[in-house]
Amino acid sequence: MMRYCLLIAAALCVMTVQADDLPPAFRADYIIKKGPFELGRSSRELSYGDNGELVFRTDSQSTGLVSLFYSEDIRETTRMQQIDGRVVPIEYKYQRDGKRKRTISQQFDWASGNVTSQVDSTNYEFALDEHALDQNGYQVNLMIDLAKGLRDISYPVARKNKMRVYEISHIRDERLETVYGGLDTVVIQRKEDKTTTMWCAPDLYYLPVKIQHEEDGSVFTAYLHSVAGMRPASARVPVSLKNNDN
Repeated sequence: MMRYCLLIAAALCVMTVQADDLPPAFRADYIIKKGPFELGRSSRELSYGDNGELVFRTDSQSTGLVSLFYSEDIRETTRMQQIDGRVVPIEYKYQRDGKRKRTISQQFDWASGNVTSQVDSTNYEFALDEHALDQNGYQVNLMIDLAKGLRDISYPVARKNKMRVYEISHIRDERLETVYGGLDTVVIQRKEDKTTTMWCAPDLYYLPVKIQHEEDGSVFTAYLHSVAGMRPASARVPVSLKNNDN
């Protein structure tokens, strides 16, 4: 459910990351809806280790009546480090439980320039792009790059058995009503066979406060429900989500 001029944009994406460019540790929780109906919950969490390692986790699961007919739980974890002034993945893990089980484990060897990828019981190895990201942790790099003022961005991303390019396009800027009241957002979009649109709030270090996913004629939307670790200066008592179906 939940679920780039290329050369010029790629060059822009490798600007050196300073400590104050990084978002703080946080946990954000979302409610996933299709129209007025709640389908599930999701979360994303960024933490920092004593050795400077970053760990980014995302999780989604079906809830309510939907879970009686279609139960699915997806967990992704990316371990990242700062290397040569960039935030890069060193390990990515994906686990999907439910009717369509799948596991993916990837190890990024920057010394050799290769990534090893195990998808269920099948193994792959392929060359890394020197600016490669993984399909989960790129969202942290996106927050960093948006904070630097970048808008149309290109990311080479390691998928299960090859590199692909994620093209991020700036659609517009929009004032959006959220659980923290009205927030300015930068609206960006990634298109492939599916379309994902994100409303990212500068007041929350460009954390997405709304994520809309379009696939096979269906539209699913995740709304920010709560966030720990950061709060906009204008934050007020959370408002009801019942009208956030547009």
